[in-house]
Amino acid sequence: MKARHRLVALPLAAALLSACSPFTRIEGDANTAGKLDGRWAVRYVAGKEIPKPHPELRFDSAAGTLSGSDGCNRISGRFSFEDGRLKARVASTRMACLNETAASTSAAIHTLLGQGAEVVEVAVGAGRVLLLKNAEAEIRLVPAEHDQ
Repeated sequence: MKARHRLVALPLAAALLSACSPFTRIEGDANTAGKLDGRWAVRYVAGKEIPKPHPELRFDSAAGTLSGSDGCNRISGRFSFEDGRLKARVASTRMACLNETAASTSAAIHTLLGQGAEVVEVAVGAGRVLLLKNAEAEIRLVPAEHDQ
């Protein structure tokens, strides 16, 4: 009898733990696309925290648009999900970028948006972080209103 209870309890425990996962992969479907919406501040590039002022990206999933700054220039464009990856065609201003950190941040953002990036939301308590990554680059974003 005890063995049968264990057989039922183990899958049930696994199901409960997986339901409470703080990670949500955003793939552009109706359930997850809206998680991108709003203003996001880029806080980390390649695992390193970058100094303020942080570049910001604003997503509008209903319109499929993004805008903001990449660390050096203003950007705007349209985004979509292809094979579960966020891809965007963006236009940007062409101001000189003399700051090395801002230039590497700009390059990472353009690499991710141009080549396509996996998007994962990490939610713990009231806090949220977006992770955009591919084989070439990785950035972490926080809601801009929490970027004080």
